[in-house]
Order: sequence, then C-alpha cells, then structure tokens
Amino acid sequence: MLKNEEIYLKEIIEKYADMVYKLALTRTGTIENAEDVFQDVFIKFAEKMPEFENTEHEKAWFIRVTINFSKNLKNNNWNKKIVSLSENMIFSAQEETNVFSSVSELPKNYRTVIYLSYYEGYKVKEIAKILKKNENTIKTWLSRGRELLKEKLKGGFENE
Repeated sequence: MLKNEEIYLKEIIEKYADMVYKLALTRTGTIENAEDVFQDVFIKFAEKMPEFENTEHEKAWFIRVTINFSKNLKNNNWNKKIVSLSENMIFSAQEETNVFSSVSELPKNYRTVIYLSYYEGYKVKEIAKILKKNENTIKTWLSRGRELLKEKLKGGFENE
C-alpha cells in the first residue's frame, strides 16, 4: 500500500469509525459482533478503494455495507446461538445512554431508521434510498419506532 493510500485510509476510518461502530452495534446487539462488522467494513473498503461521486455517496456506501455485514453476521448459524448482552457506550450524558439503550431494544427495522434519522440526520427519502425501501415504509417504521421509544422512555422516567 502506498503512503498516500495509507493516509487516505486513516482519514476515512477516523471519519466513519463512530458511525459504522454505532450502526453495527445497533444492528447486531453485541460489542463483539459490532467490532467484527467494523473490521469487515473497513477491510472491504481497503480492498476495493471505491471512488465516490460525493461525500453523501461515500457515507451511504459505509451505511449500506455496515447494514449488509451486520445482516450477514446475524444470519450466521454461530451467531444465532449467542445471547445479546446489555452494552455500555460512552456518551456525554446519562440521558443519551438511556435513549441509545432504548433505541437498541427496538425491533431491527425501527432501530435502524431511527438511528439513521436522529443520529445521522438522514431524511425519509434518503433512508428509503439507502435501505432500498419505499418511502411510506420508512415513514411507518419511523412512526412506530417513535411510539415504542416514547413508551419505553416514558415508562423509564416514571419508575425513577
């Protein structure tokens, strides 16, 4: 690998590390699996070194590849026998930890669209394109996910 490629690869990893890791954790449910997906995503990038039209295309590529590797990992027979553990991530406030934890407990489709919408700032149309789903499906998942999240968070604060 050339020196310029190494520098470029380091920059890309620094730029997308947090997003790839959190999305992988959201999709897989365990730190170990998220780390495996994280590694696979950046190995694939290093092998392919794809060229992107713009930064949005670049970011969408990382999201799509992370989702695909997460899906492949979850479908692996070995991983079907693993029980998900509650993971602690470092956030700036306890409230953010509670919210992320609650998002992680949602059904996979809901947690993915909520993550992409609220943590990554994507609009419904963009999420639909990334996930290759109908916009109305994304709107439904967001709505249902918000309702479930609202109930989880509301219940959590009432018990404190």
